[in-house]
Amino acid sequence: MRNTRPGAALLAAALVAAAGVGIAAYRTHQESDSEAFVRAYPHLAGTRMDSCDACHGRISAPPPGAKEGAVVLSSCDSCHRVTDYGRGKGDTLNPFGRDYLEAGRAAGAFAAIAPLDSDRDGFSNADEIRAGTHPGDALSRPDFPPAPHVILSLDELKRRNLPVLEQALFVNVSKSRDGDSYSDLGGFRLIDVLEAAGLRKGATSVDVISLDGYTTTFSIDQLRRKYPQAAPVMGLDEATLGECGWVRYGARGLAPGVPLPEADILLSFAVNGEPYAAASISAAGRLVGSGPLRVVAPQMRNPGIPDISSRATEACAARVPERHRYNRDYEKNSDYCVKAVVALRVRPLPEGTIDLDWPRYAAAAVAEKSVVVFGAVGDATGE
Repeated sequence: MRNTRPGAALLAAALVAAAGVGIAAYRTHQESDSEAFVRAYPHLAGTRMDSCDACHGRISAPPPGAKEGAVVLSSCDSCHRVTDYGRGKGDTLNPFGRDYLEAGRAAGAFAAIAPLDSDRDGFSNADEIRAGTHPGDALSRPDFPPAPHVILSLDELKRRNLPVLEQALFVNVSKSRDGDSYSDLGGFRLIDVLEAAGLRKGATSVDVISLDGYTTTFSIDQLRRKYPQAAPVMGLDEATLGECGWVRYGARGLAPGVPLPEADILLSFAVNGEPYAAASISAAGRLVGSGPLRVVAPQMRNPGIPDISSRATEACAARVPERHRYNRDYEKNSDYCVKAVVALRVRPLPEGTIDLDWPRYAAAAVAEKSVVVFGAVGDATGE
Protein backbone atom coordinates (compact mmCIF):
# COMPACT_ATOMS: atom_id res chain seq x y z
CA MET A 1 0.00 0.00 0.00
CA ARG A 2 1.23 3.48 -0.70
CA ASN A 3 -0.29 6.90 -0.37
CA THR A 4 -0.70 9.05 -3.45
CA ARG A 5 2.42 10.90 -4.54
CA PRO A 6 0.94 13.74 -6.63
CA GLY A 7 4.17 14.68 -8.35
CA ALA A 8 4.95 11.17 -9.55
CA ALA A 9 1.37 10.43 -10.47
CA LEU A 10 0.96 13.61 -12.48
CA LEU A 11 4.26 13.07 -14.26
CA ALA A 12 3.26 9.53 -15.19
CA ALA A 13 -0.13 10.77 -16.30
CA ALA A 14 1.46 13.37 -18.53
CA LEU A 15 3.79 10.83 -20.10
CA VAL A 16 1.06 8.32 -20.77
CA ALA A 17 -1.37 10.93 -22.08
CA ALA A 18 1.29 12.03 -24.51
CA ALA A 19 1.53 8.44 -25.69
CA GLY A 20 -2.17 8.48 -26.51
CA VAL A 21 -3.82 6.71 -23.56
CA GLY A 22 -6.26 9.54 -22.88
CA ILE A 23 -9.32 9.63 -20.66
CA ALA A 24 -12.90 9.89 -21.88
CA ALA A 25 -16.39 9.51 -20.54
CA TYR A 26 -18.06 6.19 -21.23
CA ARG A 27 -19.86 6.64 -24.55
CA THR A 28 -23.40 5.58 -23.79
CA HIS A 29 -26.46 5.53 -26.00
CA GLN A 30 -26.79 9.29 -25.39
CA GLU A 31 -23.41 10.56 -26.61
CA SER A 32 -24.94 13.88 -27.66
CA ASP A 33 -25.86 14.66 -24.05
CA SER A 34 -22.35 13.88 -22.79
CA GLU A 35 -20.85 16.02 -25.53
CA ALA A 36 -23.25 18.89 -24.82
CA PHE A 37 -22.32 18.77 -21.13
CA VAL A 38 -18.58 18.98 -21.86
CA ARG A 39 -19.11 21.76 -24.42
CA ALA A 40 -20.98 23.73 -21.79
CA TYR A 41 -18.37 22.99 -19.10
CA PRO A 42 -15.05 22.25 -20.83
CA HIS A 43 -13.11 22.36 -17.54
CA LEU A 44 -14.92 19.15 -16.54
CA ALA A 45 -13.69 17.11 -19.53
CA GLY A 46 -11.77 14.07 -18.32
CA THR A 47 -12.86 14.47 -14.68
CA ARG A 48 -15.21 12.40 -12.52
CA MET A 49 -17.98 14.67 -13.79
CA ASP A 50 -17.40 13.58 -17.39
CA SER A 51 -19.52 10.49 -16.85
CA CYS A 52 -23.05 9.09 -16.71
CA ASP A 53 -23.21 10.12 -13.05
CA ALA A 54 -23.66 13.77 -14.04
CA CYS A 55 -27.27 13.18 -15.03
CA HIS A 56 -28.08 9.66 -13.83
CA GLY A 57 -28.59 8.30 -10.34
CA ARG A 58 -28.34 4.85 -8.82
CA ILE A 59 -30.92 2.36 -7.63
CA SER A 60 -30.71 -0.26 -4.89
CA ALA A 61 -31.09 -3.80 -6.24
CA PRO A 62 -29.21 -7.12 -6.33
CA PRO A 63 -25.97 -6.65 -8.29
CA PRO A 64 -25.37 -8.36 -11.65
CA GLY A 65 -25.06 -12.10 -11.21
CA ALA A 66 -26.89 -12.10 -7.86
CA LYS A 67 -30.43 -13.24 -7.12
CA GLU A 68 -30.74 -11.35 -3.82
CA GLY A 69 -28.91 -8.92 -1.55
CA ALA A 70 -29.65 -5.37 -2.69
CA VAL A 71 -26.79 -2.84 -2.83
CA VAL A 72 -26.41 0.58 -4.45
CA LEU A 73 -25.65 -0.17 -8.11
CA SER A 74 -23.44 1.85 -10.41
CA SER A 75 -25.25 4.22 -12.77
CA CYS A 76 -24.43 1.81 -15.65
CA ASP A 77 -25.93 -1.20 -13.86
CA SER A 78 -28.88 0.89 -12.66
CA CYS A 79 -29.72 1.87 -16.23
CA HIS A 80 -29.34 -1.71 -17.44
CA ARG A 81 -31.66 -2.94 -14.70
CA VAL A 82 -34.32 -0.26 -15.14
CA THR A 83 -34.43 -0.50 -18.96
CA ASP A 84 -33.66 -4.24 -19.26
CA TYR A 85 -30.60 -3.40 -21.33
CA GLY A 86 -32.55 -0.98 -23.50
CA ARG A 87 -35.40 -3.36 -24.24
CA GLY A 88 -37.89 -1.56 -22.02
CA LYS A 89 -38.86 1.92 -20.92
CA GLY A 90 -37.74 3.76 -17.82
CA ASP A 91 -34.94 6.06 -16.81
CA THR A 92 -32.60 6.72 -13.93
CA LEU A 93 -32.33 10.51 -14.23
CA ASN A 94 -31.20 12.28 -11.08
CA PRO A 95 -32.65 15.73 -10.19
CA PHE A 96 -30.06 17.56 -12.33
CA GLY A 97 -30.73 15.25 -15.28
CA ARG A 98 -34.45 15.76 -14.85
CA ASP A 99 -34.06 19.56 -14.81
CA TYR A 100 -31.85 19.37 -17.92
CA LEU A 101 -34.49 17.32 -19.72
CA GLU A 102 -37.30 19.69 -18.75
CA ALA A 103 -35.21 22.71 -19.83
CA GLY A 104 -34.96 21.40 -23.38
CA ARG A 105 -32.16 18.82 -23.37
CA ALA A 106 -29.68 21.00 -25.31
CA ALA A 107 -26.50 22.95 -24.58
CA GLY A 108 -28.50 26.02 -23.62
CA ALA A 109 -30.40 24.03 -21.03
CA PHE A 110 -27.35 23.88 -18.77
CA ALA A 111 -27.15 27.67 -18.57
CA ALA A 112 -30.88 27.84 -17.90
CA ILE A 113 -30.69 25.52 -14.90
CA ALA A 114 -27.38 26.85 -13.51
CA PRO A 115 -29.10 29.06 -10.86
CA LEU A 116 -31.15 26.12 -9.56
CA ASP A 117 -30.22 23.83 -6.70
CA SER A 118 -31.37 20.62 -8.33
CA ASP A 119 -30.37 18.28 -5.49
CA ARG A 120 -31.40 20.76 -2.75
CA ASP A 121 -28.15 20.47 -0.82
CA GLY A 122 -27.75 24.23 -0.32
CA PHE A 123 -25.43 24.78 -3.30
CA SER A 124 -26.57 26.02 -6.69
CA ASN A 125 -25.87 23.96 -9.79
CA ALA A 126 -23.39 26.64 -10.87
CA ASP A 127 -21.54 26.40 -7.52
CA GLU A 128 -21.29 22.64 -7.84
CA ILE A 129 -20.15 22.77 -11.46
CA ARG A 130 -17.38 25.20 -10.48
CA ALA A 131 -16.32 22.88 -7.65
CA GLY A 132 -16.58 19.72 -9.76
CA THR A 133 -19.23 18.07 -7.58
CA HIS A 134 -22.45 16.50 -8.78
CA PRO A 135 -25.43 18.91 -8.82
CA GLY A 136 -27.81 15.95 -8.98
CA ASP A 137 -26.52 14.18 -5.86
CA ALA A 138 -27.16 15.73 -2.44
CA LEU A 139 -24.29 13.70 -0.97
CA SER A 140 -21.79 15.28 -3.39
CA ARG A 141 -21.11 18.75 -2.02
CA PRO A 142 -18.36 21.36 -2.51
CA ASP A 143 -17.68 21.47 1.26
CA PHE A 144 -17.00 17.71 1.54
CA PRO A 145 -13.46 16.29 1.09
CA PRO A 146 -12.67 13.34 -1.20
CA ALA A 147 -12.95 9.85 0.25
CA PRO A 148 -9.74 8.20 1.48
CA HIS A 149 -7.78 6.22 -1.06
CA VAL A 150 -4.77 3.99 -1.55
CA ILE A 151 -2.92 2.97 -4.69
CA LEU A 152 -1.89 -0.64 -5.17
CA SER A 153 0.44 -1.72 -7.98
CA LEU A 154 0.76 -5.19 -9.44
CA ASP A 155 4.32 -5.43 -8.11
CA GLU A 156 3.25 -4.35 -4.63
CA LEU A 157 0.44 -6.90 -4.50
CA LYS A 158 2.95 -9.60 -5.40
CA ARG A 159 5.38 -8.35 -2.75
CA ARG A 160 2.59 -8.61 -0.19
CA ASN A 161 2.38 -12.32 -1.05
CA LEU A 162 -1.27 -12.19 -2.03
CA PRO A 163 -2.17 -15.60 -3.44
CA VAL A 164 -1.84 -15.60 -7.23
CA LEU A 165 -4.50 -17.81 -8.79
CA GLU A 166 -4.74 -19.34 -12.23
CA GLN A 167 -8.20 -20.50 -13.13
CA ALA A 168 -9.97 -21.67 -16.24
CA LEU A 169 -12.97 -19.46 -16.93
CA PHE A 170 -15.83 -19.58 -19.42
CA VAL A 171 -17.07 -16.16 -20.58
CA ASN A 172 -20.36 -15.89 -22.47
CA VAL A 173 -20.87 -12.75 -24.55
CA SER A 174 -23.99 -11.49 -26.29
CA LYS A 175 -22.69 -9.66 -29.36
CA SER A 176 -18.97 -8.93 -29.01
CA ARG A 177 -16.71 -9.82 -31.90
CA ASP A 178 -14.44 -11.55 -29.40
CA GLY A 179 -16.92 -14.41 -29.09
CA ASP A 180 -17.40 -16.81 -26.18
CA SER A 181 -14.18 -18.11 -24.65
CA TYR A 182 -12.53 -20.67 -22.40
CA SER A 183 -9.35 -19.09 -21.03
CA ASP A 184 -6.75 -19.56 -18.31
CA LEU A 185 -6.73 -16.34 -16.29
CA GLY A 186 -4.07 -15.31 -13.79
CA GLY A 187 -4.73 -12.85 -11.02
CA PHE A 188 -5.67 -12.09 -7.43
CA ARG A 189 -9.02 -12.63 -5.77
CA LEU A 190 -10.67 -9.22 -5.88
CA ILE A 191 -11.64 -9.53 -2.21
CA ASP A 192 -7.95 -10.05 -1.32
CA VAL A 193 -7.07 -6.82 -3.17
CA LEU A 194 -9.70 -4.91 -1.20
CA GLU A 195 -8.45 -6.42 2.06
CA ALA A 196 -4.92 -5.30 1.12
CA ALA A 197 -6.32 -1.78 0.68
CA GLY A 198 -7.72 -1.86 4.23
CA LEU A 199 -11.34 -2.84 3.59
CA ARG A 200 -13.44 -1.30 6.35
CA LYS A 201 -15.99 -3.10 8.44
CA GLY A 202 -19.46 -2.36 7.06
CA ALA A 203 -18.38 -2.13 3.40
CA THR A 204 -21.20 -3.47 1.26
CA SER A 205 -20.12 -3.28 -2.39
CA VAL A 206 -17.45 -2.28 -4.87
CA ASP A 207 -17.86 -0.39 -8.14
CA VAL A 208 -15.28 -1.56 -10.69
CA ILE A 209 -14.33 1.36 -12.95
CA SER A 210 -12.76 1.09 -16.40
CA LEU A 211 -10.46 3.58 -18.10
CA ASP A 212 -13.40 4.74 -20.22
CA GLY A 213 -15.67 5.16 -17.19
CA TYR A 214 -17.78 2.03 -17.65
CA THR A 215 -18.65 0.77 -14.17
CA THR A 216 -20.21 -2.37 -12.74
CA THR A 217 -21.00 -3.36 -9.15
CA PHE A 218 -20.31 -6.43 -7.03
CA SER A 219 -21.43 -6.98 -3.45
CA ILE A 220 -18.75 -7.85 -0.91
CA ASP A 221 -20.67 -11.07 -0.31
CA GLN A 222 -20.31 -12.00 -3.99
CA LEU A 223 -16.54 -11.48 -3.80
CA ARG A 224 -16.17 -13.89 -0.89
CA ARG A 225 -17.79 -16.82 -2.73
CA LYS A 226 -16.58 -19.47 -5.17
CA TYR A 227 -18.77 -20.42 -8.12
CA PRO A 228 -19.28 -23.77 -9.90
CA GLN A 229 -18.84 -23.86 -13.66
CA ALA A 230 -20.28 -26.04 -16.41
CA ALA A 231 -18.37 -28.49 -18.58
CA PRO A 232 -16.87 -27.10 -21.80
CA VAL A 233 -18.52 -27.72 -25.16
CA MET A 234 -15.99 -28.34 -27.92
CA GLY A 235 -16.18 -27.96 -31.70
CA LEU A 236 -17.67 -24.47 -31.93
CA ASP A 237 -14.54 -22.67 -33.13
CA GLU A 238 -13.38 -21.45 -36.53
CA ALA A 239 -11.33 -24.62 -37.04
CA THR A 240 -14.59 -26.61 -37.03
CA LEU A 241 -17.22 -24.15 -38.29
CA GLY A 242 -15.14 -21.80 -40.42
CA GLU A 243 -16.37 -18.21 -40.43
CA CYS A 244 -19.37 -19.26 -38.33
CA GLY A 245 -17.20 -20.43 -35.41
CA TRP A 246 -17.30 -18.11 -32.43
CA VAL A 247 -15.77 -19.93 -29.45
CA ARG A 248 -12.11 -19.55 -28.48
CA TYR A 249 -10.46 -22.43 -26.63
CA GLY A 250 -7.39 -20.96 -24.95
CA ALA A 251 -7.52 -22.86 -21.65
CA ARG A 252 -5.38 -25.95 -21.20
CA GLY A 253 -6.79 -29.36 -20.37
CA LEU A 254 -10.38 -28.81 -21.47
CA ALA A 255 -12.30 -32.09 -21.47
CA PRO A 256 -15.88 -32.59 -22.72
CA GLY A 257 -18.21 -33.58 -19.90
CA VAL A 258 -15.76 -32.51 -17.17
CA PRO A 259 -16.89 -29.32 -15.41
CA LEU A 260 -14.38 -26.51 -15.08
CA PRO A 261 -13.11 -26.00 -11.51
CA GLU A 262 -14.92 -23.60 -9.19
CA ALA A 263 -13.93 -20.01 -9.90
CA ASP A 264 -13.42 -16.74 -8.03
CA ILE A 265 -13.96 -13.13 -9.05
CA LEU A 266 -10.45 -11.98 -9.96
CA LEU A 267 -8.45 -8.86 -10.57
CA SER A 268 -6.68 -10.48 -13.50
CA PHE A 269 -3.33 -9.50 -15.05
CA ALA A 270 -2.79 -12.34 -17.55
CA VAL A 271 -4.77 -14.45 -20.02
CA ASN A 272 -3.45 -17.77 -21.29
CA GLY A 273 -0.04 -16.94 -19.85
CA GLU A 274 0.28 -13.53 -21.50
CA PRO A 275 -0.20 -10.06 -19.99
CA TYR A 276 -3.09 -7.99 -21.27
CA ALA A 277 -2.32 -5.28 -23.81
CA ALA A 278 -2.33 -1.84 -22.19
CA ALA A 279 -5.57 -0.03 -22.95
CA SER A 280 -6.06 3.40 -24.47
CA ILE A 281 -8.90 5.61 -25.65
CA SER A 282 -9.25 6.03 -29.40
CA ALA A 283 -9.86 9.32 -31.18
CA ALA A 284 -13.52 8.30 -31.35
CA GLY A 285 -13.60 7.94 -27.55
CA ARG A 286 -13.70 4.13 -27.55
CA LEU A 287 -11.72 1.76 -25.37
CA VAL A 288 -8.93 -0.13 -27.14
CA GLY A 289 -7.18 -2.97 -25.30
CA SER A 290 -8.01 -4.80 -22.07
CA GLY A 291 -5.21 -4.15 -19.62
CA PRO A 292 -3.04 -4.07 -17.80
CA LEU A 293 -5.65 -5.10 -15.21
CA ARG A 294 -9.08 -6.60 -15.76
CA VAL A 295 -11.82 -7.84 -13.43
CA VAL A 296 -13.22 -11.20 -14.53
CA ALA A 297 -16.18 -13.04 -13.04
CA PRO A 298 -17.68 -16.47 -13.68
CA GLN A 299 -21.32 -17.13 -14.38
CA MET A 300 -22.81 -16.76 -10.90
CA ARG A 301 -26.48 -17.70 -11.36
CA ASN A 302 -26.73 -20.44 -13.97
CA PRO A 303 -23.42 -21.81 -15.28
CA GLY A 304 -24.05 -22.86 -18.85
CA ILE A 305 -22.92 -23.35 -22.41
CA PRO A 306 -21.90 -21.18 -25.39
CA ASP A 307 -24.49 -19.61 -27.67
CA ILE A 308 -23.72 -17.86 -30.94
CA SER A 309 -23.66 -14.08 -31.14
CA SER A 310 -26.91 -12.15 -31.39
CA ARG A 311 -25.37 -10.60 -34.52
CA ALA A 312 -24.70 -13.92 -36.23
CA THR A 313 -26.14 -14.38 -39.72
CA GLU A 314 -29.14 -16.61 -40.21
CA ALA A 315 -26.97 -18.97 -42.22
CA CYS A 316 -24.49 -19.36 -39.35
CA ALA A 317 -27.21 -19.73 -36.73
CA ALA A 318 -28.75 -22.52 -38.81
CA ARG A 319 -25.46 -24.44 -38.78
CA VAL A 320 -25.42 -24.95 -35.00
CA PRO A 321 -27.76 -27.00 -32.77
CA GLU A 322 -30.69 -25.03 -31.40
CA ARG A 323 -29.28 -24.98 -27.87
CA HIS A 324 -26.24 -23.08 -29.17
CA ARG A 325 -28.24 -20.42 -31.02
CA TYR A 326 -28.41 -17.04 -29.37
CA ASN A 327 -30.44 -17.15 -26.16
CA ARG A 328 -30.76 -13.96 -24.13
CA ASP A 329 -31.64 -16.06 -21.07
CA TYR A 330 -28.18 -17.62 -20.97
CA GLU A 331 -26.12 -15.82 -18.35
CA LYS A 332 -23.88 -13.29 -20.13
CA ASN A 333 -21.09 -12.92 -17.60
CA SER A 334 -19.18 -10.70 -20.03
CA ASP A 335 -21.57 -7.97 -18.81
CA TYR A 336 -19.67 -7.92 -15.52
CA CYS A 337 -16.16 -8.60 -16.73
CA VAL A 338 -14.55 -5.15 -16.86
CA LYS A 339 -11.60 -4.31 -19.11
CA ALA A 340 -8.85 -1.81 -18.29
CA VAL A 341 -9.70 -1.45 -14.59
CA VAL A 342 -8.14 1.68 -13.11
CA ALA A 343 -10.25 2.35 -9.99
CA LEU A 344 -12.31 0.55 -7.36
CA ARG A 345 -14.95 2.52 -5.41
CA VAL A 346 -15.81 0.75 -2.14
CA ARG A 347 -19.22 1.66 -0.76
CA PRO A 348 -20.55 3.19 1.33
CA LEU A 349 -18.20 6.15 1.18
CA PRO A 350 -17.30 7.41 4.67
CA GLU A 351 -19.90 9.90 5.86
CA GLY A 352 -19.13 13.46 4.80
CA THR A 353 -16.86 12.48 1.88
CA ILE A 354 -17.32 12.47 -1.87
CA ASP A 355 -15.99 10.51 -4.83
CA LEU A 356 -12.29 10.71 -5.50
CA ASP A 357 -11.57 12.38 -8.84
CA TRP A 358 -10.34 8.98 -10.06
CA PRO A 359 -9.62 9.98 -13.71
CA ARG A 360 -6.58 11.99 -12.60
CA TYR A 361 -5.02 8.66 -11.54
CA ALA A 362 -6.17 6.64 -14.55
CA ALA A 363 -3.32 7.23 -16.97
CA ALA A 364 -0.76 6.52 -14.25
CA ALA A 365 -2.65 3.32 -13.40
CA VAL A 366 -2.19 2.08 -16.95
CA ALA A 367 1.48 3.04 -16.99
CA GLU A 368 2.30 1.66 -13.54
CA LYS A 369 0.01 -1.42 -13.63
CA SER A 370 -1.84 -0.16 -10.59
CA VAL A 371 -5.34 0.54 -9.34
CA VAL A 372 -6.63 3.33 -7.07
CA VAL A 373 -8.98 2.02 -4.38
CA PHE A 374 -11.14 4.61 -2.62
CA GLY A 375 -14.08 4.86 -0.27
CA ALA A 376 -14.48 2.46 2.66
CA VAL A 377 -10.77 1.56 2.73
CA GLY A 378 -7.52 2.67 4.32
CA ASP A 379 -7.95 1.04 7.73
CA ALA A 380 -6.17 -2.31 7.90
CA THR A 381 -7.90 -3.18 11.19
CA GLY A 382 -11.31 -3.10 9.53
CA GLU A 383 -12.67 -0.91 12.34
